[in-house]
Amino acid sequence: MPFFKPKPPITQDEFDWLVACFAWLRGVLGDAHIRPDFVLPDHPDLLAAKTGPQLFEAVRGIAGMEQWPCRLQKVDVDDPASSPHITYEGSAACGTFSVENGEAIIRYSSQMLRDPDALTATFAHELCHYLLVNAGDPPGGAELMEHATDCAAVYIGFGVFLANSARSFEQGNDGEISWWRSSANGYLSEQALVTATALFAALHGYETGAADEALKPYLRRSMTKAGKVITHRYPDVAAAMDQVNLLEWNYA
Repeated sequence: MPFFKPKPPITQDEFDWLVACFAWLRGVLGDAHIRPDFVLPDHPDLLAAKTGPQLFEAVRGIAGMEQWPCRLQKVDVDDPASSPHITYEGSAACGTFSVENGEAIIRYSSQMLRDPDALTATFAHELCHYLLVNAGDPPGGAELMEHATDCAAVYIGFGVFLANSARSFEQGNDGEISWWRSSANGYLSEQALVTATALFAALHGYETGAADEALKPYLRRSMTKAGKVITHRYPDVAAAMDQVNLLEWNYA
């Protein structure tokens, strides 16, 4: 027995919650028999998309939701580079999901068109709101629904996109002023999203080499650490999911 057990790149409570959330998702979605694609930026359907609506159709097709009626609406937003120093937090500026007069509507910011991979993450997150609209409360209660929706987007295969777009920083100079823009998108941390991505890969028997290459370089070590912990603790991830007692998470 080794003297030192591998530790996840997140706290133990966060790690346990991710496992419980995966178990909850398997239960409410009833999809244990499905092996989703491990979606990476070189997916041909994503590469073929040239507009926001085309990218949305690609994402929901990969997610198996192409038959779910939904209206997509772009929200025009001024270019934030016109202000020299801007910081954004949360995902509301990226996209929203709502049901209005019985119609599902996903809205996305026109700013997202500059970054197709981040827009892919946004579409995956908002589609998971739709997917979970009648799912009830996740482990930990209703206040963690947005976190569970991030987790769900990883669960259906888009973890690399969510991890890469969780934080961003841009800077530039137009010859007159220098500007920078930072943003934090979504609700789970980068490390939590990478850990959830490693959990997805282990659950479905995917190698992570291509995902490692697609991740931001500084996130790859977290992926390796998470993979080692999952292998050590859960040699059979699916069986471990079946053993999770969701009642312990105040799930009813």
